[in-house]
Amino acid sequence: GGPTRGNLYRFDVDGGRAEQPFAQLDDPIFNLALDSQGRLWATTGGGPLLQLDPISGEVLGRFGDGLTITLAVEPDTDQIYVSSNNGVEIFDPDTQQFSHFSRDLNLRVGSLAFDRFCDLWATTWPDRSQVVRFTDRKRVELMLKFDTPIDSLAFGQEGTDLEDLLFVTANGGEVADTGVAS
Repeated sequence: GGPTRGNLYRFDVDGGRAEQPFAQLDDPIFNLALDSQGRLWATTGGGPLLQLDPISGEVLGRFGDGLTITLAVEPDTDQIYVSSNNGVEIFDPDTQQFSHFSRDLNLRVGSLAFDRFCDLWATTWPDRSQVVRFTDRKRVELMLKFDTPIDSLAFGQEGTDLEDLLFVTANGGEVADTGVAS
């Protein structure tokens, strides 16, 4: 948050107010994810993939360039799937190398998420109208199409009442005093 998108805030499970950042970074932050080893990863909206210290917010590593908005950690491997102007790239934290993932070279994505079966899902960007799933051959399969712009997707966590539910968010319309978009 903040005027440069570089402020990081901590919230407990009940949420809260973004009052005092625990870190202020020079890079804008568009998305954050923790891997199974507790490493914190961030996208910078066109710059590198960052590895951040989860306690201090200090930048521990800068990898690649031209990486855009979203990332998702593959649960079985801890590989980082990240959006770029060329589609979807995979970053291997052990080798610190990138490889290209998506065979649909013209596809750009605005959000990525893995379901509990380790299938990768995405929202398309800049059209913001489709939810797609990548097949085992790295091809795109249209799952949902919306008439209004969509932004993000997430799956309900395993072991909860929301398990396997797909959540798709939109950011449009007037927002009332109640916080509800009309």
